[in-house]
Amino acid sequence: MTELSIQYLVSGGVITNYNCPSRCGHCLYNCGPHRSKDYLDADTAKDIFRCIADLGCRSVHIGGGEPLLDVEKLLEVLEVADNIGVAIDYVETNSSWFKDQHHAASLLNRLLAVGVDTLLVSISPFHNAHIPYSRVQGVLDACQSSGMQVFPWKSDFIPDIRAMDENQTHSMADFEKAFGPNYLQSTLERYWIHLGGRALTTMAHAYPLYSVEEIMEKSPANCANSLADTSHFHIDLYGKYIPGLCAGLVIDMNDLGRPLSPGKYPLLEQLTAGGINELHNLASNEFGFSPQKKDYLNHCELCTEIRCFLINDSKLQFRELNPGGFYAEFAR
Repeated sequence: MTELSIQYLVSGGVITNYNCPSRCGHCLYNCGPHRSKDYLDADTAKDIFRCIADLGCRSVHIGGGEPLLDVEKLLEVLEVADNIGVAIDYVETNSSWFKDQHHAASLLNRLLAVGVDTLLVSISPFHNAHIPYSRVQGVLDACQSSGMQVFPWKSDFIPDIRAMDENQTHSMADFEKAFGPNYLQSTLERYWIHLGGRALTTMAHAYPLYSVEEIMEKSPANCANSLADTSHFHIDLYGKYIPGLCAGLVIDMNDLGRPLSPGKYPLLEQLTAGGINELHNLASNEFGFSPQKKDYLNHCELCTEIRCFLINDSKLQFRELNPGGFYAEFAR
């Protein structure tokens, strides 16, 4: 049987928090203002960065949620990374914290002082639904004046957003009214989005849907390659490694570097061995799962529904189904 074992880390990031002022329609991790205000503490950060270094990765990005919701704690995390010798590629932000140029410059200078030289600034219609572009532009201006480099993700949306009121937020319906009814679909051609998490709902109208039988037939024979992929890994504030980009599935970081125990990770064992087919058979035959929808976007949506079913059964306890806040989103 195929075993899942994360032996080395290539490139990825550390999630400092799941709380965020925005509730973006494409968010893989279901972040938002409703999520816990927990933030990565210095002791856990030490363990995380040591784990990352031990598994061969020498630099990571910092993401969320919104990392800059707690600047003091973020600076502690960055100092820990520096002490351990893990470089920071960039810190992600949605610019929701921007007040004025003086405040922004002061904050950016503090980041520069601990070795952060690049800010990834999120720019998209999904973010603009919650944050006026004027704040984003304020952060971009502050970066320029302070010497902070900018990784604008993605700058080609700027003309669209600036064509509307920069001091207001705009829904996807507003963008469709301004640029045509197929704007959401065209956005997906310009912006890489992993179809998981909240994107499963948002993107349901932009792609064809498939029956459970079709999903089973067209899905990979197993999820071993995607679960073992460390080209864009994440470890969150609780010290949980997220395999592949499978939000809501976790591995204790102390279990990295060796084959996973099937007894501790039974669902990951099923997915590694036989993909969605094996997980569906397990959930159906042993726990009475039955699909709640006629059609699905992809096997990730069906997998998420199965995991929601399993975590909501009070008799079952799967430690790999975490954090609970991710699954609470689907019960809203």
